[in-house]
Amino acid sequence: MKAVSKGKFSFTDTCWAKVSDQAKDFISQLLTLDQEKRPSAAEALKHSWITELSKIEVDESLTLGALGNLKSFKAESTMKQATYAFIAAQLLSKGEKDNLAKVFRAFDTNGDGKLSMEEIKTGYLEHYGKVMSDEEVEKMFSSVDTDNSGFIDYSEFVVAAMNERTLITNERLAAAFKMFDKDGSGIISSDEIKEVLGFGNDLTADAVDKIVKEVDKNGDGEISFEEFVTMMKKFVD
Repeated sequence: MKAVSKGKFSFTDTCWAKVSDQAKDFISQLLTLDQEKRPSAAEALKHSWITELSKIEVDESLTLGALGNLKSFKAESTMKQATYAFIAAQLLSKGEKDNLAKVFRAFDTNGDGKLSMEEIKTGYLEHYGKVMSDEEVEKMFSSVDTDNSGFIDYSEFVVAAMNERTLITNERLAAAFKMFDKDGSGIISSDEIKEVLGFGNDLTADAVDKIVKEVDKNGDGEISFEEFVTMMKKFVD
């Protein structure tokens, strides 16, 4: 470190053997002692080592599929939203996660980890060749942007960009049901819904009752696995 602080360094150690010349040039520029010659952060981001690595090649069918799913996404109930989020966070395969991450990064042109309405419109135009109207984008955000932040963050994107039929396989629905069914009784009670969906905040009795009624078709005040599956597969082609 003392040598570096004096502008004396080399890449002769074995750990640098497989590092590209571009990467070494990038590091060398950052370690330039003369402040007037040393690149600024903005200039450094334009170095060829950064720009070439940041190019993301995404299968066009994946991109088109994700955009189409985002546009048609609907989670009619609070419980359905929570189930989607659980499946997306816990039950996706590595391949599914990797593909969605690539698509997200391709849309996230400024790299801030969230998608703006403008980035969605740009991506839609680039891949579909059509301009999304403000009304269409706002409708998408009203369904996908569940925390009403004005942006689609990565977790929201993953939930909405997955093909619903692929997302809610019988195996995944069974695992998600167990998340709610804390005591393993085969029935989801009001108390279990409050425990899972409360997220540290108190849900009112009326709020819990409303959630149950959205799913409970036989009116017994509890949710069976059959009722849960029916709710999750509603409107899914």
